[in-house]
Amino acid sequence: MDLRRLTLFLAVVDHGGFTAAAKAVHVAQPAVSLAVRELESELGAALLVRSRSGAVLTPAGEALVGPARQALRDVDTARAAVAAVTGLVAGRLDVASLPTLAADPLAAAVGRFRQAHPQVSVRLLAANDPVELGESVRSGVAELGLTEGGTAPAGLEERRVSDQDLVAISPPSSDRASSPLSLRSLALRPLVVTEPGSSLRTTVERALQAEGLVATVAVETAQRDAIVPLVLAGAGTAVVPSTLAGSAAAQGAVVRAIRPPLRRTVVLVHRAGVLSPAASRFVHLALARR
Repeated sequence: MDLRRLTLFLAVVDHGGFTAAAKAVHVAQPAVSLAVRELESELGAALLVRSRSGAVLTPAGEALVGPARQALRDVDTARAAVAAVTGLVAGRLDVASLPTLAADPLAAAVGRFRQAHPQVSVRLLAANDPVELGESVRSGVAELGLTEGGTAPAGLEERRVSDQDLVAISPPSSDRASSPLSLRSLALRPLVVTEPGSSLRTTVERALQAEGLVATVAVETAQRDAIVPLVLAGAGTAVVPSTLAGSAAAQGAVVRAIRPPLRRTVVLVHRAGVLSPAASRFVHLALARR
């Protein structure tokens, strides 16, 4: 099976149409169409349905996407392995992450990796929840994923990176107590939370449910960057990683520990099998800081 045809087929899938794919990969549109037709002829099935709005995958096309991504990734891994042996470490590493883990610990891990391997570029992908992240890694869109332990779908391997403590941040001047905040007190407070299914919200809700408590949701947002501004504006209390609470405290937010402690395990996930040299090195550097 021709790798170029697979590459152009995935370009159409990723960009939603033949014209957009041609622009993205700097290939003439007729050449993209021809490559897809040749691939369809080779496989004996229609892969894409052309429409005015773009291109839609057929069932056969949907079945091909995952194996095609993995085939291209395997080729990249083979090339990188040879490059590593000859001392020419180069290429690109794709890493997916939950938004609340992007600043910590992902940013530091990427920094260490880039300092050690400046020839390798890193593409960071956002996933709204562990399910979406697991699918990104399983399908080959990303080679590695940073997520919460125990959330990876079957077929992915987990590597523990760290344990992350969670704390409560409240609006300025709302609470000057320094003692830890109980789960019962947390449940009674108006909370600023992320959307249902997100890692942070699930962790909080499970802890409260274990005590027979229910969260008092005041604001629900899919914008993680808005959490601290909402708290500072007086919208409510939020639960965030302790490593991210420092900036909130510097702006006046009140930070309190939670008792019993809320904690989540951060893991790197990947498909079973041999990793590319770049991914293998990234995992090594991430685990070395554990």
